[in-house]
Parts: sequence; C-alpha cells; structure tokens
Amino acid sequence: MLGAIRAEARGDSGLEADAAAVLLDAIRRRFGADVDSVPSFNDAHGSGRVPLRMVDQAAGLADARGL
Repeated sequence: MLGAIRAEARGDSGLEADAAAVLLDAIRRRFGADVDSVPSFNDAHGSGRVPLRMVDQAAGLADARGL
C-alpha cells in the first residue's frame, strides 16, 4: 500500500506522509489502536481485499479532511 502511495505522490514527501497517516488512521478506526503500521497491517492479510477496502475508506477520510 505504501508503494502505491509513494508512486501517486510522485516525489512529494509531504503528500506521501499525509496519505500514509490518513491510511493508518482509517485502519486504526476500524481495527483498533494496536495496529503498529501500514506495512504490518498489510502483511497480516493473506489477500489484498481488506487492505484495498481500507485504502478506499482512507480516500473518503482524506477527502473529508480536504487533502
């Protein structure tokens, strides 16, 4: 997931950091504060279904925050 964020940010490290933070926030809202990081969350799932759903939720959250 972070690789996709990095690619879309096209070198804008601030945008990349904001997107990663919003994604982690979306994950923690759904799965609890004990999720350490985006990569650990991604690695904990055998398929991309749940992580991709979280990217979708993060996009809505980012839009609501005006990012």
